[in-house]
Parts: sequence; C-alpha cells; structure tokens
Amino acid sequence: MSYRRRQTALDKLVRGIRSETAERIVIILLIIAVIAFLSGAVYSFSTNRPISMIFLPGGGMRIFVWDLNMQTHAETLVVFIYYVLGVGGLFLYARAVSRPSDPRTTKYMLFFSFLLILLATLGIYSGYLEKFTRP
Repeated sequence: MSYRRRQTALDKLVRGIRSETAERIVIILLIIAVIAFLSGAVYSFSTNRPISMIFLPGGGMRIFVWDLNMQTHAETLVVFIYYVLGVGGLFLYARAVSRPSDPRTTKYMLFFSFLLILLATLGIYSGYLEKFTRP
C-alpha cells in the first residue's frame, strides 16, 4: 500500500470518528462511565470483601447495608439504575424543551420526564433512608 492510499484511509477513519453518530456514541459511553463511577462501581469492584446481598436470620434479604462505609453489589446496581432513570428524564426534558414540534408530543415528553425524575428521586431517597435503618 502506498503512502497516499494509507493517508486517504486514515482520513476516512478520522472523518468517520468525527461524525455525529460517533460523537453521540462517545457521549453516551462517557455518561454511562460517570454514572457507574458515581453509583459506586469502583468501590464495589475494588473491595476486599465483596458482599452481593445480606440475608437476614428471619429469611429476609437486604440490599442496602446500614453502614456508610460498606456497599453491596446489588446496591451498586440499584443506584446505577436510579441514576440512569434520572439522567434519562433530564434528557427527555431537554429534548421536549429544546425541540417542541407537536404540542401533544411535547406534553407527553414533559410528563414522562417528570415521572422518570420523580421515580429516580424517590428511589435514591428511599435507598439513602435505608442506609440508616437497622434491621
């Protein structure tokens, strides 16, 4: 392969990376990485004594540990899902406000964005309260 052919192949690759689709993919991957970091995935993977769930003597299970210095794998997943719901609600709200096309569609987008944000807020708040409730 000559130098000129290699250069054009490299130019095509760079142009492909600079496309809107590639930018969206990179942004989505960055958002997922930040959410995973905020939900405690690094702590969950790097701890010496990983706990998946807590089984109580009466036959019940507990996802949230009642200590702020410990975290279960299930807690990481639950918090991650709530963060994703909240971010999805914020993106839906931004989409509804920035590009209002049909009033009916905008109304539904605003309603479901409010619903997602409310669900995420209530879930994270109840998980936070669960951290301070002993069995």
